[in-house]
Amino acid sequence: MSPRSPPPSDSAPEVSDAPALPRRAFLGTIGAGTVSALSGCLGSGDSPSPSSLFSWPPQTDTDRVVLRSVYGRWLDWAQGRFEDEYGISFRNWEDPALWNYHPTETDALSPVLNPIHDHVLDPVSDRLGNPLSSTHGPTRAIDAVDVRPGWLEAGVENGSVKPLPVEKMPAWENIPERFRDGVHRQDGETYGVPTEAVLTTLAYNTDAFDEPPDSWDVLWDDRFDGEVVLGGGYWDLPLIAALYTEQDPKSPDDFEAIRDALERLKAQDVTMAYRDEVIETFQSDEAVVGTMWQSMAYRARFDRGLAVDYTVPREGSVYKCYYNIVPTDAPNPMAALRLLNWLSRPEAAAELFERERAVPAAGVGDELSHDVASYIRWDDSWTLYRTFPLSDDLSEGYGEIMRDVS
Repeated sequence: MSPRSPPPSDSAPEVSDAPALPRRAFLGTIGAGTVSALSGCLGSGDSPSPSSLFSWPPQTDTDRVVLRSVYGRWLDWAQGRFEDEYGISFRNWEDPALWNYHPTETDALSPVLNPIHDHVLDPVSDRLGNPLSSTHGPTRAIDAVDVRPGWLEAGVENGSVKPLPVEKMPAWENIPERFRDGVHRQDGETYGVPTEAVLTTLAYNTDAFDEPPDSWDVLWDDRFDGEVVLGGGYWDLPLIAALYTEQDPKSPDDFEAIRDALERLKAQDVTMAYRDEVIETFQSDEAVVGTMWQSMAYRARFDRGLAVDYTVPREGSVYKCYYNIVPTDAPNPMAALRLLNWLSRPEAAAELFERERAVPAAGVGDELSHDVASYIRWDDSWTLYRTFPLSDDLSEGYGEIMRDVS
């Protein structure tokens, strides 16, 4: 694999992120996406279900939809354009984690999560005159939410997410076949539109390697003790350890080998990092090799100008998608469908990358420059495993290993 050419000099500026997790905390935390943020939904039954759609476009008399999404810059770009085309404005109430209220009697996390509503969401809602305040259960004012795989699975299980008529959505054809299956597909129904594709790669300092490393073995190489950073997702790690031990990560037959591999990795003084911090470990020469999301590798190489590149090892790698869903209580589901379809077009998909540095799940067509599109394109020769869904056996087996190794 030869070094990649940089994109044109007028590529989008660097995007900053929120503060990252502390360094040197090996496997120390689970992201919020592993917590069910969709439990306890109350069904209103006032709006037609998206699955009742017979033909496109869906009919709606609303002039506004409300979202909860982390992609604020992207939606700022989309807002006026979507309204000009359809006469429907939208407002992003941002952090999807604030959508759900956790009942004390059923959720042990309620003492931690409910104060977010009591001291953050409700006061803001009151000041802005929004009817979200003091609502038990997911707020009925939200038409679309961007969610992580664990949230989506939980939402389908408890009935708080509506199935979508994707076969009638014109832009569904722009979603590659690879991403049409996953946690959003259950019992023949589709419950989410893939938005972002997150590939965990093997990143390396190009000054420290004459050739790209071609195996996950490099993470366990004692020559790099203290210089390895783990910057992918929590659940990626046991799957990558399975690949390292020459097992199918979705059907391993030797959990003890995976446990031993992670224990040895922990003993090598690795750095556990997240988003910006994984880039910073390369910038400070604290790390020369490690796991990194593909989008982060782009930012490190082209936005920060670092001697960093990525590869997918011969054993393969893992990926997941993030999704947009329509809640069961959405007051304007048909308008939400129009928006989700509009955001899946090539022009909008390209802007997701330009504005957020998020690799879009939808195809970008010719909307990105050739160099940029080539850098984030997934090669057909790569062996890739979808991290989610995990079977009950895998969730239990991998979960036990991660708890023990942490």
